[in-house]
Amino acid sequence: MNSSNKKINPSVCIIKSSYQNIDINTLIKPFGSLNKFIKKGEHVLLKINLLNATEPNKAVITNPKVVEAVAINVLKSGGIPIIGDSPSGPFTKRKLQKVYNMAGMTNLSNDLGVELNFNTKYTKLTIPDGKRLKNTYVCDFVLNADKIISIPKIKTHSLMMMTLATKIMYGAIPGLTKVRYHSKYMRRKALAEMLIDVLSILNPDLIIMDGIVGMQGDGPAAGNPVELGVMLASDDSIAMDLTVCRMLNIEPIGIPTLKEAKIRNMWPNEISFPLLSPDDVKYKSFTLPSTAGHLLTDEKKPKKDPVIMQSCTACGECVDICPKNAIKINDNMAQINYQNCIKCYCCHEICAYNAIELENKK
Repeated sequence: MNSSNKKINPSVCIIKSSYQNIDINTLIKPFGSLNKFIKKGEHVLLKINLLNATEPNKAVITNPKVVEAVAINVLKSGGIPIIGDSPSGPFTKRKLQKVYNMAGMTNLSNDLGVELNFNTKYTKLTIPDGKRLKNTYVCDFVLNADKIISIPKIKTHSLMMMTLATKIMYGAIPGLTKVRYHSKYMRRKALAEMLIDVLSILNPDLIIMDGIVGMQGDGPAAGNPVELGVMLASDDSIAMDLTVCRMLNIEPIGIPTLKEAKIRNMWPNEISFPLLSPDDVKYKSFTLPSTAGHLLTDEKKPKKDPVIMQSCTACGECVDICPKNAIKINDNMAQINYQNCIKCYCCHEICAYNAIELENKK
């Protein structure tokens, strides 16, 4: 893992792509090859985004076609890839198996002979420069890797506005610890500070962004797929996210994690684009979450509440993840106690049935 020190002039490589024709070699050619990042025999974690047990076509998770392309190239470079993440909710082997199956990762593992992580142990690490966190539990499967390639997806997030390269390493924190942090750091600023604390000790060696089909609207689980048709690569998480913002015409200072990175002087002085530039692949009609207006305009801060819809299946996932125990199952349907609700949107994030919407309750 790299340190989080600011790179003076990082590069972000961009190519146009589809899931049927993913060219990792062309994408990272300006860096030389994967051999710049990994050595023969090294264990390389492919840190993907597996929010919950969701099929790939919903654009909630890193698409398995992208993971497959990266894994094949790691194998060709002599590395030993292992695929892993800590999804929302309990971090158990049973939960992991369910998520891997739905995400298409089990089939990928069988086809390529690539290992899926089922190690659910974790270790406490010190965060020397942490603002909010002075230490945290980190999953052992992350710590055991020689190198880390993170493979985030271009997605919106109702609380953090966007979930990109600066947020994906939050998946290195075991599931229920993440729930506790949501309860402790309820305000966007505090949560963003915590996320950058995590990134400061878990900075990946290489980031390969799945931007072929992203998510817009009320992500990270209930938004709408949007065809963007790009892949991006960089060795700098901040540069990657600034590039995505430029591509989508988003003011980056409105993204809480990027604002915090700016405060910490982590923004690069300049970003080079050796292949396509973000202006070459600009997407002009990208829709941010309904909660984003107050950050990017002069609108009054909306007070969105999670609202249970009739499509609720009473699966109980929202009950398990709620950091304030504000949700119960009654009469085969989830019900929210709004006196206890802190509007962290964890329930909205975890719901695989899109049965929780964000509305202004009167």
